[in-house]
Amino acid sequence: MLSSFADAQEVITDTLQKEKTTVAFNEKGLQFRKGDNFLMTFRFRAQLRAGYLSRLDDEDEAGFEAQIRRLRLRFEGFLISPKLEYKLQLGFANRDMDLESGAPQIVRDAVFYYKPGKAWSIGFGQTKLPGNRERVNSSGELQMPDRSIANNRFTVDRDFGLFIDKDFEVNNHVIQLRTAVSSGDGRGQLATVHGLAYTGRVEYMPFGHFKNKGDYFEGDLDFEETPKVSFGFTYTKNFKTNRTGGQLGKPMFSAYNEKEELLANIRTIMADAVLKYRGWAFLGEYYDRKVDGFSVDDFSTRPDDQLIFLKMPAGIAVNVQGSKLFTKKDEITLRYTAISPHKALQDYQYKLNTKAIGYSHYFNKHKFKIQGYIGLDDREGESEELDDAFENRLNAMVQVEIGI
Repeated sequence: MLSSFADAQEVITDTLQKEKTTVAFNEKGLQFRKGDNFLMTFRFRAQLRAGYLSRLDDEDEAGFEAQIRRLRLRFEGFLISPKLEYKLQLGFANRDMDLESGAPQIVRDAVFYYKPGKAWSIGFGQTKLPGNRERVNSSGELQMPDRSIANNRFTVDRDFGLFIDKDFEVNNHVIQLRTAVSSGDGRGQLATVHGLAYTGRVEYMPFGHFKNKGDYFEGDLDFEETPKVSFGFTYTKNFKTNRTGGQLGKPMFSAYNEKEELLANIRTIMADAVLKYRGWAFLGEYYDRKVDGFSVDDFSTRPDDQLIFLKMPAGIAVNVQGSKLFTKKDEITLRYTAISPHKALQDYQYKLNTKAIGYSHYFNKHKFKIQGYIGLDDREGESEELDDAFENRLNAMVQVEIGI
């Protein structure tokens, strides 16, 4: 009888323990947990930036910037079961809200995942597409204040859709497959009335996993003891998009009828690789974008509409950067980026390149850091449409990132 009473007491204690809500603050953020039924991790971060340009993009004069570049709130965890995960992220800075889409877009991520096992993930909602590595890396885990101009011109961004991932691991060789079928219209669109976007990515790590998922944050902050390498390849095609960059850019409307949407297909190929070893880190990316399938069949009577299509970003680009942590908290990074439009577009789009050096001091890895950046930008072009070229424009920035 005493044994039965003790067993009952133990069951009651276990039940109460599972129903108890706990609060913890650790390296993942502020966590609220109730047994195996609920977990919410809260994080915030802000990027505070000041900068100088010796010449503005559209005016032949110097300019300054002083802004909150990013301000994010992030909530993630699981509901009912650890297999049912969610992720919510909100952005409140002016440049965070994709104002080109026509309305402020505060919601960056709102996605639900079902993970039946360690190797499978099925997601539904709005989040990042499996594009180039520099884009998928969090903007809070970069070695420089911002991503490269190649990423800005040819990346794919967040979209709403279905995401299915599968991982394989054989004898320390890791292969990861990432797929998505999405609206193709980017964040916060009201409806998809034209075409969809289809994206697939494969990654291969021949020497096993990086420490702390280091293939998706910049810099070798964990000082990999053995060389770690990851190769990635993405193919994506966005059918009948109305925006100049697919998920990004301005909506396109006819110069002859402001209510007529202009549509095109965008195909993008992206290949990248990252290497980390003992404080050294190298990243290389290649982009190839093609635009076709225009919704206007005959440009002979609509030359201004043809000009809109000719200015949609298309071409090839290369971005390479290397870095060295010379203490556990101080890092130097070098970057070179070049963009070349396809030959048929070179009278309508500039060739661009940037040479840059950056310095980072990490107080608490990427969560709390100060960064400096000095770059020289070139914009080349000789035609009636390209009459504002420049060479060796100075671009300097200082940025502080704070967060949990």
